[in-house]
Amino acid sequence: MTQAQLVRTRGWGALCALRRRLGGWPLHHRFALAGSVVTLVGMAIIGTIVSGSITSGVVRNSAISSAVYMESFIAPLSQELAVAGSLSPQTIGRMDAILGREPLSERVISVKIWRRDGLLAFSSEADLIGRRFPPSGELLQAWAGQLNASFDELDGAESLREQQSGVPLLEVYNPIHSILTGEIIAVAEFYLDASELQQDLRRAEMRAWAVVALVTAATFLALFGIVRAGSRTIADQTRRLTTQLEELARISSQNEALRKRVQGASQRVSETNERYMRRVSAELHDGPAQALALASLRLDAVMRRAGIACDDPEVGRLRDCLDEALRDVRALCSGLTLPELDGRSVAETLDLAIRAHERRAGVDVERGFDRTGALGVAVRHPYAICIYRFVQEGLMNAFRHAPGAAVGVSADSRDGQVAIRVADDGPGFDPAARGLTGLGLSGLRERVESIGGSFEIDSAPGAGTRLIMTLPAAVPQ
Repeated sequence: MTQAQLVRTRGWGALCALRRRLGGWPLHHRFALAGSVVTLVGMAIIGTIVSGSITSGVVRNSAISSAVYMESFIAPLSQELAVAGSLSPQTIGRMDAILGREPLSERVISVKIWRRDGLLAFSSEADLIGRRFPPSGELLQAWAGQLNASFDELDGAESLREQQSGVPLLEVYNPIHSILTGEIIAVAEFYLDASELQQDLRRAEMRAWAVVALVTAATFLALFGIVRAGSRTIADQTRRLTTQLEELARISSQNEALRKRVQGASQRVSETNERYMRRVSAELHDGPAQALALASLRLDAVMRRAGIACDDPEVGRLRDCLDEALRDVRALCSGLTLPELDGRSVAETLDLAIRAHERRAGVDVERGFDRTGALGVAVRHPYAICIYRFVQEGLMNAFRHAPGAAVGVSADSRDGQVAIRVADDGPGFDPAARGLTGLGLSGLRERVESIGGSFEIDSAPGAGTRLIMTLPAAVPQ
């Protein structure tokens, strides 16, 4: 890194550090710092402009009045320059006499009358008469018809006497016109004692600066008061908002904890319910089912003892009733009992539910999922139960309401979620018109939402039906 780059880097770092430090200040403090700098700069600019305007206006007005006064006696004496190249000795003497009398002698320091070729036709210093000097810019402007006035710009060789006067001088260039033709025949350059004028200008400038400073200070104080009041309002609102945010965060934390407790309780209820159903299934299988099977066997022995023929119609009806009751009890046991789901992945749970439905309904179900990623990871038991029941209920609804329709189960994992769909190409229905009035779908929604998932029905008349369940993907066992 070069030295220049190092300096720029350090300077940028210092600027960033200053910005961070100022960022912690209250708003009205930052306004006071920035506003004072801007106000001072603005006051300096406005004061300079106003002061310059006052000086220019006063100098020009003074020059005009002085030029009119001086031209009243210089112009008549200079008319012979319209026809002659110089002034006569008599004219020069008359000018010296006029300039030597009061009050001109007290106010006018010197007078020069210029010809167009840079020749001095008259000068208060007699030794300069008849000499030529390079014309200054002000002199050229005067030959162009402009009246010029300025303070103490005495830089020419012809102004040595004026430079030695020791008083502030007002230098005026005044065109002299011919009385007959109106053409400029000469330029009068005269120097006036500007001591009083300079004092007046200083007082005027001081008053202007004072007014500018007072107006600027009043404006700054008014703005500072507004910003300070706004800053206090913002600070108060910020404190209130911070308090409200902290309260909301506390309530949100409590709600989250309650939600987790409710979700956990719901999961435990679901597991308890499944265990209860497995227990009921076992009790039915070991109790009523066994009793019905035993009754069917005992029926044959009773018939032999009683001498009743095997083809007796009443015996046949009794045997059919016992067989039907036994089938119903076994079917009920099979419906209440879930396969062993502990340690199963999403894909394995889907396979178990699909195979169970295929065995019961005698139909084929299309599969649309793989065993990789989140679908191949073992999930906690409540999630496996929910997945199994969702697929079981969805396939059974398709079997009941869309017989003969193609049905499929698909699943995928994306954006941290697992989506499982059961779809058929049956007649469909309008979910808004029908609503979830049955126990199956409404129970599914409650089961899915209880473990933090979402449940959706996508169906329309003639467009088939899709049941969609979405669960968090991060639900490992």
